[in-house]
Amino acid sequence: MDAVYGAYDPQSATGSRASRSVAPIATPSVNDHAESSQRNETKPVGNVTGATVKRKAVDESIDDNAVPGSHSVSSDQAEEHSKRVKLDNETEAPVLAEITIKMTATDSEVLSNYNEAFTLLKENTPEQRLDVQLPYETFLQLDQAFSELKSAEGISEDQRYPSLAYNSLTQTVTVVTCPSNIHEGAAGWIEYNIFTYIDNYLSTHSPHTRRNISMSRSTTQHFGRGGYTRSRKEPDGGFIYKTRFRANKMMIAIEVGTSETYDRLLDDKDMWINGKGVNVVILVCFEESPRFRNPNTQYTNIAGVNAELETMAQSVAETVEANIARGYYGPLEYRDHTWVGELNKALIEVWRQGSHKTFDLIQDGYALDPVDLPGTLNLRISDFYPHEEWQAANIEDNDVPFDSIKFLDSIRDSMGVVAELRLESYLKEKLGLHQEIAL
Repeated sequence: MDAVYGAYDPQSATGSRASRSVAPIATPSVNDHAESSQRNETKPVGNVTGATVKRKAVDESIDDNAVPGSHSVSSDQAEEHSKRVKLDNETEAPVLAEITIKMTATDSEVLSNYNEAFTLLKENTPEQRLDVQLPYETFLQLDQAFSELKSAEGISEDQRYPSLAYNSLTQTVTVVTCPSNIHEGAAGWIEYNIFTYIDNYLSTHSPHTRRNISMSRSTTQHFGRGGYTRSRKEPDGGFIYKTRFRANKMMIAIEVGTSETYDRLLDDKDMWINGKGVNVVILVCFEESPRFRNPNTQYTNIAGVNAELETMAQSVAETVEANIARGYYGPLEYRDHTWVGELNKALIEVWRQGSHKTFDLIQDGYALDPVDLPGTLNLRISDFYPHEEWQAANIEDNDVPFDSIKFLDSIRDSMGVVAELRLESYLKEKLGLHQEIAL
């Protein structure tokens, strides 16, 4: 079977906005922005971009991924990719018409931002992050339209992607679509492995408080401090403590992103610390180079989805095997096309109120020497407790270990999963090929 790989770009839903900025709808007070201004002056990005990070009104990407044991999540990830939120014209028109009628000519940018966010929610193009500014009242309209869209399509409110978040301090709406397995795998691995250590430690040192700590997963959190009182967001991972009054308190949040969205990750960090009062925010940042684009090449002899995936899997395995000895996280190619770029940089930042530490893992595509990799992220057992609960527990504090080598192994595995999912998605959605049914 001959097929032409068209010029479709998975970033196309947002590609046009890179050339224009988004003006703020309203400017928060000087006091509200005090902490953010201090953060922007320090620019702690370090090795994320190799240069000063410039704030963008709109960011374009997100690259990321799965749950503990990255191989086991591939089927779930494929299912998320297959659940594209679609809306027929009859359903779409009334929603967009309603928001248009309520706006004047002076609100054209608000309308444009609204429609851009709604379009991405509707199309759910994979591996996207869109940040646009909308007043809170307009965000509520968008949220209602999204709920009606899911209801019309029979999609559960519990389906994680696409997700819709709001930062009331900056009046920023964030839409995140199904991320890559690298993103999900990083958050899931950190969450699961840290929790396993905490659970084992407390089994001996504090059995009576052990069950109070749990993983947050992707539960939506609502904020109640300062300018963030109308905010809401789902963390990529984290930990919750159930207090003596049976209230669930977020203690640690995990956020994963790319170097292109680093500034937005800092906004997320500010919201968790200043708006939710968490003890620690863990930021995980990757840089894939080049960023993924679908091919624009004529290929021949495409036998089918299964056959292509099996051939790619063998090719990827050979590449990974050759790279392991060098500690290289190089590109994964198939049919003369790069399906996952070189993982050029990877680092973890651990933020607390007023301070942070950076832990480099990959630089220029190569993992750091094992002696230079962190054995801990400077997390302590006490970080998982509210202050008053920690004092009452009377537990010996201790560092929480972090196995950087196993973490990087999981990332390397995730890269292979990402390559296969991207090829599968392209074959099915852009070439119209169908998965064969195994007998």
